[in-house]
Amino acid sequence: MEMNALEIRDLTKEYPHFRLDRLNLTLPGGCIMGLVGENGAGKSTTMKLLLNMIHRDGGTITILGQDNRSDLSLLKEEIGVVLDDVGLPECLKAGQIGKVMKGIFKSWDDAEYENYLRRLSIPTDRKFKEFSRGMKMKLGIAVALSHHPRLLLLDVICSRQTSFA
Repeated sequence: MEMNALEIRDLTKEYPHFRLDRLNLTLPGGCIMGLVGENGAGKSTTMKLLLNMIHRDGGTITILGQDNRSDLSLLKEEIGVVLDDVGLPECLKAGQIGKVMKGIFKSWDDAEYENYLRRLSIPTDRKFKEFSRGMKMKLGIAVALSHHPRLLLLDVICSRQTSFA
């Protein structure tokens, strides 16, 4: 039996004008889940809590069988992440970004990365800062997938016109 990819129990985070109140969810391994909601519903806050980017006020988060606070550096090898702000170095080109990621992820796959760049029509001769928002997202997805993660977390804004074909 496959373990759950993600388990959240009674997750709570409070800000002066917002409260994420006792969120519970389970994502079985091999499944897809989307968090859909209006702005301010807590989707990005939940993602930041999953990645231990912000302190939670209560509850537990288990990712691939491990507490998300135990050894997140090892756990990040197993997670592909694309946040709304992709966060890649603005001055680098796609090929240079691949070289940086190869030094970060033990399981980085150059051939897979090149394949995604080609399939997603990502220009390799332009700096990241020159990309459109959609192209930045595509590059973020290529990076997130090119180290063969067991869990993929996407925090992207999608509209009817958005396509990741």
